[in-house]
Parts: sequence; structure tokens; C-alpha cells
Amino acid sequence: MPPVSRINQGLKPLLRDNPWPDFIYGEVRSFELSLDGGGRGGHEIIIDVIKKYDVKLMVEVGCFLGGSAVKWLRAKKDLTLIGVDPWDGNWAAYIETMALDPVRSRTVWHLKEEEIALIVACIRRYGNFCTAMNNLRIYKDRFIPVRRKIPEAFGYLRERLIEPDLVYIDAGKYREDIDTAYEMFPDAIICGDDYLWPDENGVFRMKEAVHSFAEEHNMEVQHKMQTWLLVPHDEISKEKPVD
Repeated sequence: MPPVSRINQGLKPLLRDNPWPDFIYGEVRSFELSLDGGGRGGHEIIIDVIKKYDVKLMVEVGCFLGGSAVKWLRAKKDLTLIGVDPWDGNWAAYIETMALDPVRSRTVWHLKEEEIALIVACIRRYGNFCTAMNNLRIYKDRFIPVRRKIPEAFGYLRERLIEPDLVYIDAGKYREDIDTAYEMFPDAIICGDDYLWPDENGVFRMKEAVHSFAEEHNMEVQHKMQTWLLVPHDEISKEKPVD
């Protein structure tokens, strides 16, 4: 494969080739909807890392409707976020069924029934992508939407010489996603969601993947609720006082 042209390298060309949709922003009311159990997912450990390590460029895989992206961007004013998500299909019916589910409804506890109905109507009319971007519109200068799936998206960013400080994975719950993120961005902090997500057999698939990766690469897993973080052992030793 020939090398990517220099005119395609870096953040400005990335935004040029991955533009925001043509949409009348602000005419539809924005909302915050993050799949973190209604604020009980442990996102605060990621926010702490963003601030502690002065993260300026972050990649989030699996942005849904922008709820968690808003949290990261709000936490640090000089953070640029690349959001990776195909935003295909239409999530209106998913939101409707989620609101009725005894477990998943925790995600929408902060919303009234009328507000949920408006969200569903907005997604049904405008689609996932425009709805998500409308929610992120005040951060348009710091959010770059990349409509691709992983792990292919990681290679796409690497070819363009994008070097994120942190990669947050909230996607297909596969070990391959962690491996590829580490291969493409070896210097990045790797973290994500779905730590306690059970598959159809009751297996915590993401938890197993995170721990197997950590064991192979001499890392420690820090976690809180659904959120996990991979930390190199040498980084941990720096923080511990020497006797």
C-alpha cells in the first residue's frame, strides 16, 4: 500500500475528509444520553486520567449519541476528541425499548417520558448521526467525527499520523480491539467501557479480554463499575513512594 500523502496527514485534513453533516444545528433541542447506567458507570476515573496526564488528543470508539463525549470535552477545555462510530441504522426503537427495560432504564432515569418521546422522534426523523452531532454542536471546533468501524478505523487514523494520548473503547467487546489499539498507538493510554457486561452466556467478555491483555503486557487493570483502565506497572511504581 502506498504511503498516505502529506496533505492527508494530521487533524485538519482528517476533519476535511470527515465533515460534520449539513444540518440546522440548535433548532432541535440537544440532550445528554450516555450508556453508563444513568451516571453509575465509573466515567470519573477516565476524567481524572484526562486531567492528570494532560490529555490533549483522545479517540473515543463507539460514541452513540454523544453523551460520554460531552463529558470528556467539558472536563478539559483544550481536549480534541476524535469520535469513531458508523452512526448507521436508526436507534429510535432501541431508545424506546431501553426506557421500558427494568435494567437499562437506569440510563434514562434523568429524563421525563415526554423528553424520551422527543428524543425518539428526533432520531426517527433526522437519524443517528445528525442527532449526535446536534448534541455536540457547542464543541464543533474540538470534535472530529469519523464514520468507520474498528479495528479498521485505527489503521485509518494511524496512516494519517494521528497519535492520540488516550483511546477509549466502547464498541464490540472484543480482545482484537484492544490489541489493535495498542499496536497502532503504543504510547496511548487505553481504557474503555463494558467491564461488567455479560454476554448471552453470562460471560464478562470484556473483563476477560482486558485482564488477558494486561497479563501479557505487564499492565495493571484499574476499574470502577463498567469503566476500565490499563496502566503499565512501571507507571504505577513511579507513583508509589520508595522506602
